[in-house]
Amino acid sequence: MVASLPTSATASAAVAHEAAAAHEGEEEEELVAEIHGPDFSQLDLAAQASFLLNMVHRADAQRNRKQITDFYRQYETALAADRQRVEEAAAPDADASYQGPAGHAELVKAMQEFRENRARDARAEDEQRAKNLAHKQELLAQLRLLVESAETKDSSARIKTLQNDWKTTGPVPQKDAQELWNSYHALLDIYYNNRGLFFEMKELDRRRNLEAKEALLRRAEALSEQPSINKALQELRQLHEEWKHIGPVPNEQRDAIWQRFLQASEQVHDRKKSFLDTRSTQENENLTRKTALLEQIRSFGEFQTERVNEWRSKTDELQKLKEDWDAAGLVPREKADQLNKQFWGAYKGFFQRKNQFFKALDEEKGQNLKRKLELCDQAEAALENPNWEEGREIVIRLQKEWKLIGRVPEKQSDKVWNRFRTACDAFFDRKNQEAKQREVKAQIVSQEQAAHLDRVADTVAALTADNPGTIEGFRELVAEWRASGASGGPRAEEKFQTLMGKYLDTVPGLAYAERGDLLFQLQVERLKSGPDAQQALYKKEQGLRRDINELENDIATLQTNLEFFARSKNANQLREEYQGRIDEAKLRIDALKKQLKIVRS
Repeated sequence: MVASLPTSATASAAVAHEAAAAHEGEEEEELVAEIHGPDFSQLDLAAQASFLLNMVHRADAQRNRKQITDFYRQYETALAADRQRVEEAAAPDADASYQGPAGHAELVKAMQEFRENRARDARAEDEQRAKNLAHKQELLAQLRLLVESAETKDSSARIKTLQNDWKTTGPVPQKDAQELWNSYHALLDIYYNNRGLFFEMKELDRRRNLEAKEALLRRAEALSEQPSINKALQELRQLHEEWKHIGPVPNEQRDAIWQRFLQASEQVHDRKKSFLDTRSTQENENLTRKTALLEQIRSFGEFQTERVNEWRSKTDELQKLKEDWDAAGLVPREKADQLNKQFWGAYKGFFQRKNQFFKALDEEKGQNLKRKLELCDQAEAALENPNWEEGREIVIRLQKEWKLIGRVPEKQSDKVWNRFRTACDAFFDRKNQEAKQREVKAQIVSQEQAAHLDRVADTVAALTADNPGTIEGFRELVAEWRASGASGGPRAEEKFQTLMGKYLDTVPGLAYAERGDLLFQLQVERLKSGPDAQQALYKKEQGLRRDINELENDIATLQTNLEFFARSKNANQLREEYQGRIDEAKLRIDALKKQLKIVRS
């Protein structure tokens, strides 16, 4: 419909007012999110991916891009949480990457195409608006020539053609729209005021304009029945665009029809406001719940402990709070980023510390497993040793070392223990019968040995606090035992050694280390007086040296581990345990060196 033109200043002002009001419809309405179907936040990841794919593939996807973007942000948050859960549940040595739910890869690709299409469309729209601007500026130049030129018989046809061309030309950049529109209508006002078109034509045009606007009004009033707020807003925007391209109506009808059109528009905007108010109320309630949850979650970000059970208990508590957080729903957009940043900061901080703790613990268990496997190899090698006594010493030493080593990974614990125990049992079973025979033989003590030992036992039993033992008395008893010729049987020597230990227990002021040295000296003297003394002493010396070397190697290994744990903030208990074992080994080395000196003296 070609716009008719005003013939007076009043009519011109009315047209300008109506055009300006209609021009406001050019501003793009912000579409609001409308979720039809299931509650997106309650869907699992696979269902969320499927739901988003359907939305992206719809013909109106670009018109609903805000809703799609909001849903995809929720999906990414849920995906990150699920990836964290899977990685925590995976075995430390597992080699698997997180694949996401069914349809994840297709969704990522579809979202990329969706964004690229939107960017391409936006560029195309900008280019088209620029072309429209250039064309309308050319139309203004033509209109200006008509205004400045003399009236001809085809002036009316030319102005109508120009108006139709202007109407069919699409929108221009927003920053140029108002100025361009003002110039266009100012030139039209000048043209019609100066040339004075026939009144009949003006009235005819205005009646036709009235019919066109009444049709638009009926469409606007029908929008109250449109269930989709977004579609109603888009349709209203289109109606405003069409309204402003229709010329003025008869003056007596102008205000009434315009007010009805405004009322129909306000009903749509009121629906939008009501929807947003309801959503805002719900989001503020969600904000209150999430703020309370955040206060509970903050402490987890700084949580620290050396106990595995406490880590597991706290993990369960945190996961329960996270479930409550996810169920709380969306919050106001201006609060969401900061709130989520604080939540995920505390959440990730907890799991970073937990992972550091278990990583250090797993590394220690791995070292322990390596050492126990080495002991298994040595125990199995002892089975092939032709010298059973030498193999026996090795196996006993390995058993002692085994007890000093800490825990290994749970999956390997039973397997490595059964392997070590089987090797040890097999070794001792090999000489079981020989051991029984030696035990029977060792229990036979001569009457002479028994009589002498009884006298020594009586002497020890007679000692009291008023009549305690002395170092000199100890040495006299040892000398008598050696001179009696009664010594020699291993059982007798063992019993004599025990009695001498009890004797030394009564000596006032005798330190425990001195007591051990005297008893060891007694043992060495027995070896020196026995058959194959040189071989026995050599064997004893080699055994002591071997024990010293092994303890020194253990200290080196423990110190290496201690240096490793010194760099960890979460291994205080482990550092104390390793330092204690180092100190204990050093004391043992000092004692063995004293014994070595006694053997070599």
